[in-house]
Amino acid sequence: MTSLQIEMSITAIVSFILILIFLKRSSLSVKNSLAWLLLPLICLIIAIFPEPLSNFSSWLGFETPSNFFFLIFIGVLFAICFFLTISISKQQKIITKLVQEVSILKNKDSNGKRK
Repeated sequence: MTSLQIEMSITAIVSFILILIFLKRSSLSVKNSLAWLLLPLICLIIAIFPEPLSNFSSWLGFETPSNFFFLIFIGVLFAICFFLTISISKQQKIITKLVQEVSILKNKDSNGKRK
């Protein structure tokens, strides 16, 4: 194993442990953590078995496997960001609706007390 593979394996294991700690503390939901758990797992697999990535990246025309690796991870991070943005948009709509309902209920309550 090369030093890069060892560093990548250690980083993946530390990342995995950190994500599990955040899950245990309920700082991160299970639904949102699945994608984040896959990233260190993929890194660990690539660190242990670098040859398939090297072969596939050269087949696609990349000069070095690291360029292909970074492209994959940028794509995955973009997808995570996109789906989290969709989730935030849905939550904003729900929050706006709840605020409106609470305001209506408070207005009805205050109108009832003024009688």
